[in-house]
Amino acid sequence: MWEPIRFLLFSTVETMAALTLMLSIFRLKAVKYVLPALFIGLVMNLQSYILREEMSLSYLAPAISTLLYILLITTVVRVPILWAAIISITGTFLYTLVQAIMIGLFFGGVDTADLQNSAEGSLLQAITSASVFAISFVLLKFKIGFIADFERLRLKWEHVLVIVFIVGSLMASTFMFYYNDLFLMILYVSMAAGLFLYYALKKEREELEDD
Repeated sequence: MWEPIRFLLFSTVETMAALTLMLSIFRLKAVKYVLPALFIGLVMNLQSYILREEMSLSYLAPAISTLLYILLITTVVRVPILWAAIISITGTFLYTLVQAIMIGLFFGGVDTADLQNSAEGSLLQAITSASVFAISFVLLKFKIGFIADFERLRLKWEHVLVIVFIVGSLMASTFMFYYNDLFLMILYVSMAAGLFLYYALKKEREELEDD
């Protein structure tokens, strides 16, 4: 019982830290998007837990998480999808780099495979997240990071592409959860997709009004 709770708790903190780093690199403040990010983070980590523990498909978790980061940044932060992909991938790699450094500093004698489902693994997540939050604070405090003209990479029919990605992700996740007989998870993912669609359609209406 406690294993899923521990996994979700520390993974959600890790997700928020990674998102904060992603946005801080491009001088965007994650604090503005805490509530939707927390909700999507929970869904992301539920999906990750099922992939790792129930289906032995842990290798798919990073790719799916990156896709959800892209959708979150596109729909909630309102960054064009190509920039959202750049931000997500850059932030993910940098977070992984920080975590690798933490492993070398504090867990040099521990097999990396043993960290995944252990108290040491949760401690690693906590230490890495704290370090990343500190780095993000410094980046924002001293205005260190990239300033990009996001609109230059906006696609004409981007909102259609975003909605297709959202629906595709929902269908894939629903099939996966149904396969494992976890109907509550289907509800979670449906709510997450609803949140994505709400922001995507809201952005589309605002763009039409601007025109």
